[in-house]
Amino acid sequence: MTIVLVLVGVAVILTVAHRLVPTVLRSERHALLSGHMMLITMKKRETADMITFPVDYLREGNSVYVGSDSAWWKHLQGGAEVRLLIQGTELVGWAMPIIDDPDRIKEGFKKLRPWTYKRALWSGTVFVEIHIQREVRSLTKKEW
Repeated sequence: MTIVLVLVGVAVILTVAHRLVPTVLRSERHALLSGHMMLITMKKRETADMITFPVDYLREGNSVYVGSDSAWWKHLQGGAEVRLLIQGTELVGWAMPIIDDPDRIKEGFKKLRPWTYKRALWSGTVFVEIHIQREVRSLTKKEW
């Protein structure tokens, strides 16, 4: 019974966080999270629907590295255009999941998650590289 209550509690916390994080990242208080969290928006496979996820990231110049702990990366198979909201700036990039290059994946996760990269490797987390193509706009205080 205790385990069930803990699992329900974790599920509730994750649901609240999943709804709260995007709100904070789109607000004038984005600096609370935007140093390590961003929003990624992509088109769903085989539909015109757009979906957005909060994710941890690492930016190096025009490259952004992300780990996908769930199946959203499948919408990017073969490469796909994405929109990013990083530190109050909306960007357009080309995202590519790296699934067949173990050395590149390992080195990428060492940068992205230096303390937990081994867990990412054995847990099935997918490494995604995004190359920024252009800045769309910086959000102004009026838009927050």
